[in-house]
Amino acid sequence: MTITGTALDHFWQLVWGAIALKPEAFNFIKTLPSATQAADKVVILAGLSQAIGQSIILFINRVKPFRFVVSLGISALLFGFGYLFWALSTWAMKNLFYPPDIPFTDVRSTLGFAYAPQLFSFLIALPYLGVPINVILSIWSFISLLLGLTISLNLDVFDAAICGTLGWLVVQVLQRTVGKPVANFGRWLSNSAAGVNLVTDLKEIEKKWEGRSS
Repeated sequence: MTITGTALDHFWQLVWGAIALKPEAFNFIKTLPSATQAADKVVILAGLSQAIGQSIILFINRVKPFRFVVSLGISALLFGFGYLFWALSTWAMKNLFYPPDIPFTDVRSTLGFAYAPQLFSFLIALPYLGVPINVILSIWSFISLLLGLTISLNLDVFDAAICGTLGWLVVQVLQRTVGKPVANFGRWLSNSAAGVNLVTDLKEIEKKWEGRSS
């Protein structure tokens, strides 16, 4: 099958293809114009979905309506920064260990569409099911990323897993070392927008939900 136009023209077709883990979807993402812009759109929507899902956090913390909206926006923005850092670190790992070098946009567009399962992140708001749903969506997205990397970067599954995992680990290490002030600033920004110190751990939220239900 061949399609013409841009990735934005076939946005939802590509999104559902990435969700269904169809290799041809990532082949089109690799070749169609505007794939990076379409991938960024996926991430924005996924970030908003996650922010909506986490709205239970704002509800549990009794956040006022205006602060509620601002907090959702900040949550989506921080989500986007996480995507860019992961794409950058994965791109660096690929170029470091598996030459020749590739454009950053190739990894960025692939990772962006790998976030497609996160469009269902609003479901983490479900009491008692939020934690397992969050885990399932994370694994689903990682599998989608592996599929995308094997196609866009011409790697086998093992090498794609190394690039994706190392890229993720680099982000985790940076967040806990030189990036710790940035992470702390993000938490401060979220708490300031909400007007309270947010409880963000899903298990702790479920305990509070149980307390309200009893």
